[in-house]
Amino acid sequence: MVDAFADSKLFEPVELDGIAKNRTTDYQSFLLRQGNIQSHQIGVQGGNEKTQFSISGNYFKDVGIIYNQDFTRYTFRINLDHQISKNIKIGTSTLGVYSLRNGENFNPYGGALAENPLGKPFDDNGNMIFLPTSDGLRTNPIAEVLPGAQIDLTKRMRIFNSIYGEWSIIDGLKYRVNFGPDLTNRRVGRFTNSLTNARRGADPTAFTFNEYQFNWTLENILNYTKTFNQIHNLNFTALHSVQKDDYETNQIDVLGVPAETQLFYNLGQASVISGVGSNIRQWVLNSYMGRVNYDYNDKYLVTLTARYDGSSRFGQNTKYGFFPSAAVGWNISNEPFIKNVTWIDNLKLRASYGTIGSTAIDPYQTQAQLARTSYAFGNTGAFGYRPNSIGNPDLKWESTTTGNIGLDFSFFRGRIAGSLEYYRADTRDLLLFDQLPLTSGFNQVLRNVGKTRNQGFELTLSTVNVDANNGFRWTTDLQFTRNREAILELFNGKVDDVGNARFIGQPLTAYFDYKKVGIWQLNEAEEAKKYQSAPGQIKIQDTNGDGKIDPFDRVILGSQVPKWSAGMTNRFEFKGIDLSFFLFARVGYMFRSLFHQDFMTLAGRYNNLDIDYWTPNNPTNEFPRPNQNQEFPPFRSTLLYFDGSFLKVRNINLGYNFPATLTQKLGIGSLRAYVSAQQPFIFSEYRTKYKGIDSETDGDVNASQTPAVRTITFGINLKI
Repeated sequence: MVDAFADSKLFEPVELDGIAKNRTTDYQSFLLRQGNIQSHQIGVQGGNEKTQFSISGNYFKDVGIIYNQDFTRYTFRINLDHQISKNIKIGTSTLGVYSLRNGENFNPYGGALAENPLGKPFDDNGNMIFLPTSDGLRTNPIAEVLPGAQIDLTKRMRIFNSIYGEWSIIDGLKYRVNFGPDLTNRRVGRFTNSLTNARRGADPTAFTFNEYQFNWTLENILNYTKTFNQIHNLNFTALHSVQKDDYETNQIDVLGVPAETQLFYNLGQASVISGVGSNIRQWVLNSYMGRVNYDYNDKYLVTLTARYDGSSRFGQNTKYGFFPSAAVGWNISNEPFIKNVTWIDNLKLRASYGTIGSTAIDPYQTQAQLARTSYAFGNTGAFGYRPNSIGNPDLKWESTTTGNIGLDFSFFRGRIAGSLEYYRADTRDLLLFDQLPLTSGFNQVLRNVGKTRNQGFELTLSTVNVDANNGFRWTTDLQFTRNREAILELFNGKVDDVGNARFIGQPLTAYFDYKKVGIWQLNEAEEAKKYQSAPGQIKIQDTNGDGKIDPFDRVILGSQVPKWSAGMTNRFEFKGIDLSFFLFARVGYMFRSLFHQDFMTLAGRYNNLDIDYWTPNNPTNEFPRPNQNQEFPPFRSTLLYFDGSFLKVRNINLGYNFPATLTQKLGIGSLRAYVSAQQPFIFSEYRTKYKGIDSETDGDVNASQTPAVRTITFGINLKI
């Protein structure tokens, strides 16, 4: 039964009109379209005894499922090798890429999901209404994809080259020089029309961002290989490498573009230049490496490696780090006592232990930096400079020491093959920001602190399940990974850092928050009142049992580290027909869904996800009651944590290789036709029960996440 009086208290006139006329608008349908991808590649290769070449070109076009989102790429590659003389060889590989991307920073999908469906998007003549409701902050999402409303174009050009020269000095001794210049130019242009949600009738804005990057690497490599008495094999490699990166940017932001057709191409005519900036970032990496490989009769193998790396990112006294490693191997299958075991093809035991370094920080972090500020100079405003960050001249390399042991195996003439590996990696001197009291004038400082550990095991297994005489063949590849991550030490040793949500024994990605244990029910009204709550609101765990909810009741809810991950590929072949499919699963991890934060307000102002919320007649424990008088429910952060477990069918491929008798008649080398489906099926509680989009993420699920797509591809492989 419709209660008109109650509706008049809840809804505004345009909404009541929509209810009366049974009008509801699916704004998503105006933003979404059928996407498509096309890729075409052609290549030529040839040469003679001294010179070999390969030339290829590719055209790629991806039209996204949201209007104004697409990507076009042109790729050209050439490889050339030439033997100058018996001892000298040179070559080059050049890759040129030019791409155009529309909509890299534009995604109106979130606005469409949140828009009130009872508003009126068009007038009676079919003209778009910019404000479908009386809410001045909620504009018509359809306006975002009208021609000229939002232009977000990124042009990128990259030329990467690898040049080498190789000199065989004497038998077994070679010198090789590699030079790899990498040049990238990128230009971002952005224009936002006045009739968009960002401007809401104000003057149009525009900006351009230009990026120039030149990175080059120079390597000098000396390699010596020698065999003694046919059983002692020795290889020595010495390397010196220099890598330099030069990265420059500049941008300009304007307000009041006089003619909207100018977009971002004539910014000097804008009424206001709201921002101008430029920057440069440079760094150098200088490395020395020595490595010795030795094996005895292909049974016992030893590798010793030492690196000495210097980075300009670190302080004067800490630029260089020494990183040694060692590895041993035992080919058990080459032992006499195994050779007679006919079902063993290969059996190898291996172990390694070593350290690597990381420079995962921006340049200039060791130096104290200044920032411009404004102040009053008498009665006149002026600019000055203030300390912006605390330098740390003792900042040094973050290092990770890894030990692993593995077993490679192959049985029954390759019917069963794979590897089993256990690893443990300890990372020390982590490059992390340490929070400071604001009374110091700074909020953080970058330091080398703490220790973390990753350990786990990986299994890779390949099997030939059927290999029949009639040509039918079925094979399976399986990968299984189980990893555990924990913080061992922090700034003050084995003491939790609650302010940064870092806890001893827990992963870096642990979630620390209040724990939702349900929804207060009608028969719990008195108990809820003790916690300043009421039936229909979120019920929080009183962890310490003190009769109140405060920050001391927060607990570790979970982390982004899964209990295990696995992938499986099955391949079937029969008389030219091949079929394969790949399954991938990630199980037992938690993530935070900002998608639910934005689209589950339960206040009535915005469109809401179709969820199981509490009412007196629906005493659920899933989600709290709607409340028009509050923007968000209390403790709403507890509603954002979900089990991310999923199973995906990554791809299904079906192909047919035309028989040689036909290709020979056509005068071609080979011909294959295929059809494939990428991500055709996703099984996830987050999607089916909680109306989420995709739980496969390395962090939070973004509120403006684009819907997961299913792609069907048709193609032909032709070799002449």
